[in-house]
Amino acid sequence: MRNEEILAYWSGHGVVLTTYRLESVEACGFKKATLDLLQTVGLPVEADPFLNFDRDFKSVSTSYRIGAQFAHFIRIGFDSAGNPLVINTEKEDLIEWLDHETQFAPHYVNCSLQALSASMVLYHQFVENLLATRGPDAYEKADFTDEQLTELKTGLSKIDEQAVLAKGFWQGEFTTLLANRAYYKTSENSL
Repeated sequence: MRNEEILAYWSGHGVVLTTYRLESVEACGFKKATLDLLQTVGLPVEADPFLNFDRDFKSVSTSYRIGAQFAHFIRIGFDSAGNPLVINTEKEDLIEWLDHETQFAPHYVNCSLQALSASMVLYHQFVENLLATRGPDAYEKADFTDEQLTELKTGLSKIDEQAVLAKGFWQGEFTTLLANRAYYKTSENSL
């Protein structure tokens, strides 16, 4: 998915994107592709699955005062558990989340910011499809079919194959979706 397609998708769904001026992000040490996306497309303030994005980026070492060994992790936001979502400038702008409960151990999210942006669009389409086909509470109650989940996994795999293979963010999201579905099915059966 090209940057123009990502921008058109979010704009078409009324999602406001925060773009970043070159002066505010060039000192972070990002690759050109990352800088281009931040300047031309930007990031939503929030996006499913429960991600929030910062207006200003800082290194994790500065944000948390934890030492220079974390300076290459640039915090761009948070996941639903409050773990920092970062761009790892030592690994070609790899997107990772840092587990704040295990001394900021890094975990894979996506191979690039562009892949994360495309993955968020795909996940939003997954949620929209659930709401349209399964009802207004479908996402909240994890009411999805195996086929819908397989379609999401296949789409994510086309964007970033490692994202669905690695034990990281997206695998964790699949596990959460399946656990929530099992919980709601059990709850409904016990009524």
